[in-house]
Amino acid sequence: MLVRITFLGTGAGTPGKDRYLPAILIEDGLRKILLDAGEGVQYRLFEVGVSPLKITHIFISHLHGDHIFGLPGLLATMAMLGRKEDLVISGPPTGITNFVKSSMEIVGDPPFHVRIYEVEPSISTKDVINEENFNLQCVLARHTVPDCAYSLNWRTYIGKFNPERAKELGVPVTLWKRLHMGETVVLDDGRVIKPEDVVEVKGSGLVKIVYTGGDTAPTDSVIDISRGGAQLLIHDSTFSAVEDGSLVWNQGHSRSVDAARVAKEAGVERLVLTHISNRYSDPELLAAEASEVFMNVIAARDLMSLVITS
Repeated sequence: MLVRITFLGTGAGTPGKDRYLPAILIEDGLRKILLDAGEGVQYRLFEVGVSPLKITHIFISHLHGDHIFGLPGLLATMAMLGRKEDLVISGPPTGITNFVKSSMEIVGDPPFHVRIYEVEPSISTKDVINEENFNLQCVLARHTVPDCAYSLNWRTYIGKFNPERAKELGVPVTLWKRLHMGETVVLDDGRVIKPEDVVEVKGSGLVKIVYTGGDTAPTDSVIDISRGGAQLLIHDSTFSAVEDGSLVWNQGHSRSVDAARVAKEAGVERLVLTHISNRYSDPELLAAEASEVFMNVIAARDLMSLVITS
């Protein structure tokens, strides 16, 4: 399993010359997912060579303009290019359906259908979408409006499967895939079969990416959803550590060091700082601040790409 993450826009509030508004492209071979759709998202997609027709899912964190004002134009372009395939959109229930419907009404009679998943974020993790080898979860971020922090989870094969051994143990073929993807199963006779009994284990079989929605003050709910082997946490870092913490948090945002503390407590592998204010010309300064708390950290730049494998 290989997942590519491309940061199309990493700014906050207003666009800058080198830092567009929030949008992240996730590619897993089957899907092309957008996390938020800030103004300018179409131009960035063109720059990385991805047609709007190829986008399969759009997960909107919240309904502030810097995260959604690129969506109407994107939908219009899809219609003008003759898109036929369904498009999946998720977002908070406080307006996502009306916003999408209003955008589609401007288009006229679009040739494709939009499936909308309204998500009521809460402090406990909720399943939003379950597809073949992919699961989307949501938890409430700490912002000034309802805000979904998303966990994107892929389950894939953990190593080479030994069918002969599975037959020797009397494991039904219907359970082979679950074992191959790292699940423990219980047979009808009560025996417990672990993946390592029939698989030459090479890895965890799990790819997990957590996105705070770009906007959040530090919160336990994001720590909780990030636990359990997240390779990547993409966290709000609107401000530098020199700013007043209580003021920043009341605005529903985080500083570089706040994001680092969340990453450290959650035990993630890598932290990416995003939603960076254009007041900072050199985002590496924020990464340097965060690295005093959590070593494996980078500051996102527009068009930067990362690859994660299971």
